[in-house]
Amino acid sequence: MEWQQLQTEQEKIHAQLRKASRLNEQNQLIEGQIKHTQQEIDNHTTALQQIRSKLDKLDGFSFMNMIRTWTGQQDELRAEKIDKAAVLELKLNEAKKMQTDLAEDSVQVMNQLAQIDVIALQQSLQQVYLQKKAYLQIHDAAQAERLEHLALEEILTKQLITEIKEAEEAGEVALTRLGQAAASLHSANGYSTWDTFLGGGLIATHLKHDALDQSENYLHSAQIALQRFHNELLDVQEMSTKSLHVETDGFVKFADYFFDDIFSAWSVHSKISTAREQVSRVQDDVHNTIWRLQDKHKKAVNYLQSLEKEKELIFNH
Repeated sequence: MEWQQLQTEQEKIHAQLRKASRLNEQNQLIEGQIKHTQQEIDNHTTALQQIRSKLDKLDGFSFMNMIRTWTGQQDELRAEKIDKAAVLELKLNEAKKMQTDLAEDSVQVMNQLAQIDVIALQQSLQQVYLQKKAYLQIHDAAQAERLEHLALEEILTKQLITEIKEAEEAGEVALTRLGQAAASLHSANGYSTWDTFLGGGLIATHLKHDALDQSENYLHSAQIALQRFHNELLDVQEMSTKSLHVETDGFVKFADYFFDDIFSAWSVHSKISTAREQVSRVQDDVHNTIWRLQDKHKKAVNYLQSLEKEKELIFNH
């Protein structure tokens, strides 16, 4: 078998082994995120129960609905507790949605992992190594060593490009979801203004509630998309070669805060604009991250081309 055929076979096997390794890492990451989400659910549930015990005759009512129709005539201390409960209710609902989506992601990862026979791949890779060793024995030792180095760099660089592509795609999805969330918050803000300043009535109030409910769903879609983008960025962070190192610390830092503060910001209609500003800032962060990924993508492609040219020179020498 010719060198290029052996190289192609080695690349295919390495790609599958890398995929298996990445899936294992992702599953561990997702499992940790599920546990963290469960802690949030437990904490929010406990906090809500404590507030409920202090407020008479509020069981059975939605705190969120109460805060949306707040008239400002209630006792200030009571209002403060209900506002806090509304925020907790939002966060609890979001944590439950996030846990459901993460559980589905975990199932998908495990299904993909089950389709990869790691032991068989490792055996095939060993056979390729033996064939390459035999091939290289008929070449100049220095050239053989250089060819093997180039082969490894080529494999790693192609894997890096794959990881970057997947991160870019996840980032584009996150941008789309953020755009939907921003548009929905804009709509909810409009209904809220109508309801507050134009008298509203039952129809306006109903429309406002529907708009806010829709915004909650869009915010959740944006959050799970950002979580997946964050996970893909961590994959990129782990990939590097001796000649091309990709620093992604700055890429992932913005994802640490997600939307936790947004739920606190828009429980009352007068603060929806603050939530819109926060979404806008996250959009900017994602845009900048994608731009930096694209820059690394171009550099990785250029580096791969340089490897291929050097390899051709050796074979044509």
